[in-house]
Amino acid sequence: MKHVIVGLIVVLAVGFGYAGVRAWQNAQHQTVTIAGKMGGEPEILINMYKELIEKDNARVTVDLKPNFGGTSFLFKGLRSGKIDIYPEFTGTVLQSLVKTNQSVPHQPTRAYSLAKKLLSEQYAMTLLTPMQYQNGYMMTVRAADAKKYHLKSIADLKQVPQFRAAFDPDFYQQSDGYPGLKNAYGLTFNSVRTMEPALRYEALAKGKIDVTDGYTTDPQIKQYHLTMLTDTQQFFPPYQGAPLMNTKFAKAHPEIVKSLNRLAGKVTTSEMQEMNYQVTVKHEKAATVAHRFLVTHHLLKD
Repeated sequence: MKHVIVGLIVVLAVGFGYAGVRAWQNAQHQTVTIAGKMGGEPEILINMYKELIEKDNARVTVDLKPNFGGTSFLFKGLRSGKIDIYPEFTGTVLQSLVKTNQSVPHQPTRAYSLAKKLLSEQYAMTLLTPMQYQNGYMMTVRAADAKKYHLKSIADLKQVPQFRAAFDPDFYQQSDGYPGLKNAYGLTFNSVRTMEPALRYEALAKGKIDVTDGYTTDPQIKQYHLTMLTDTQQFFPPYQGAPLMNTKFAKAHPEIVKSLNRLAGKVTTSEMQEMNYQVTVKHEKAATVAHRFLVTHHLLKD
């Protein structure tokens, strides 16, 4: 009987020991939730985040939530802890998320510094160093017209008052859109009207209008062979993307911060535009496009 009891104790000890080891292992493994706004570009970005984090951190699993919602929804989710990270833009932070009496700096480095400072002070959040590209407003024309009229910058549009313009309804009326742009560059057009975003690029390509607004990384620029005009006066505020997270999370996970910082200063506007084209127009999977970029630029081994 004595031997039976001793044997039972040994079995129980081994069992509890194994369970303890498993519990410790499970405690060491963590799931990180990364969400993205609507569209192909945010999905590409969060897939980049996932690959870099999981490659560097074997005990971290990333749960992606693409097309999770708009800016305010994701920001609230981050504050409440429902998500851990999402890509945000400097211009969006300064215009929509933080409280400030300052105007948005038009120099990218100053805009980032201010956005980072105010997020830290007002929300205890950390905005990592942004990528190189900007997803901001721009003006575009057909490539043939750019060549014919020697159009390289927005200022050159003063040479073509006969152009017919059509703008996104918001861009048409907001101060950092057409009203401010018109005053800054002294623009006049033969006609100006509003047009839904989904329609204006095709209208431009088919010659129904001659100039429109858009975003610098829009895939339709490549799709319709359009030419972006340079904003020589830096009228449009900078919109550089970077991972946003709670500071508590950043301090608790320096290894994740290190992984994401590998994207700092990477990805040009033309590269992001090309990736958006592959996803939106060519219908490639965002994960495939993100992986190819990381491997091609030696941020990840195949």
